[in-house]
Amino acid sequence: MMRKTLLVATALFATSLPSVGEAQGALSLQGLGFPPGQLSARAEGTGGGVGDFDALSLTTPASLAGVGAAALFLQYSPEFRRVTTPSGSANTITARFPLVEGVLPVGQSWTVALSSSTFLDRSSETSLARKQNVGDPVDTVSLVEQNKVLGAINDVRLALAWSNSPVFRIGVGGHVFAGSNRITFSQVFPDSAEFISSTQSDRISYAGLAASIGLEWHPARAIGFAVSGRKGGDLRAQSGDTAIGSAKLPDHYSASVLFEGIPGTTISFRAAHDNWSTLSALSSSGIQAFDGWDIGGGLEASGPRILQRIVTVRLGGRVRTLPFGFNGEKVSEKTFAFGLGAPLTRDRAAIDLAIQRASRTVSSDVQERGFILSIGLRVSP
Repeated sequence: MMRKTLLVATALFATSLPSVGEAQGALSLQGLGFPPGQLSARAEGTGGGVGDFDALSLTTPASLAGVGAAALFLQYSPEFRRVTTPSGSANTITARFPLVEGVLPVGQSWTVALSSSTFLDRSSETSLARKQNVGDPVDTVSLVEQNKVLGAINDVRLALAWSNSPVFRIGVGGHVFAGSNRITFSQVFPDSAEFISSTQSDRISYAGLAASIGLEWHPARAIGFAVSGRKGGDLRAQSGDTAIGSAKLPDHYSASVLFEGIPGTTISFRAAHDNWSTLSALSSSGIQAFDGWDIGGGLEASGPRILQRIVTVRLGGRVRTLPFGFNGEKVSEKTFAFGLGAPLTRDRAAIDLAIQRASRTVSSDVQERGFILSIGLRVSP
């Protein structure tokens, strides 16, 4: 029972940062994991600025009313990461499929959508070489402790939006948060003939509910405003049939503005706030969650014509506070983005690409750099 308790606690602890040749971890994977942001590749290319006006982003249900036609959207976003500490550095790759969404207009005024997005990603692997006293008489031997966590908490949303004109849109959504972390803890001895290595595994499951609402208003052709909010319920964690903790899902609020007064160009800005600190109850006592702002903006403009298709070019920047700190300090993230978008197959499909350069810091001694490549594909039947 003690081993099982320790293994469960491991799932709620922070991911270790790397030492030379010993561990793989990241500032962005502390606590319960990294929030990809629930933004489409198009929105990521503008620093998140158009997120609340983009039907393929999942930050507000109101934007669904502007989708125009039935569509299926898929996104793939691998991250290539390098973490640097005084002890050395490590390179890691994380493959993510952060968004999938199906959208269906119903009648002249209604749109319904079912989607799944990654809320917190906690895929990581760490290792630590240390000395262990074993046997009688006592003998000191080397061993490697390996901790591997695979999983995420996902946001499954059923949303309904209404609009009878381009001026005003409103939407509501119901959310089911569900997911799991599969934890494997191993102690590996170099001399397997003399000492037997051991492996323990367990699974932590998460479940919770939330509701959201969004409003979008375009008082003139060239300008638009959007606000949205999500109210979180309880998020419960359990191992097998045993409840091991609960916390409140963080409330989320955002406000955005969009300007289209320059022909062929859209300028957008977005500010959002998340009450991440409510998740502290599901972390260990040493891992603190911080409320944080997510602020970004950018532009998109009509670019060159390639193969008879006009390519859209995007630029953006973003700054935010990640949910979980390191050694009691907040982890801040700055992102610069470049993106492209183009229609395909007689406008029945479209592809969006975004490249983000992310910089995460907690002090001058611990830094993380990453490239996130997002590829989004929209297909209309």
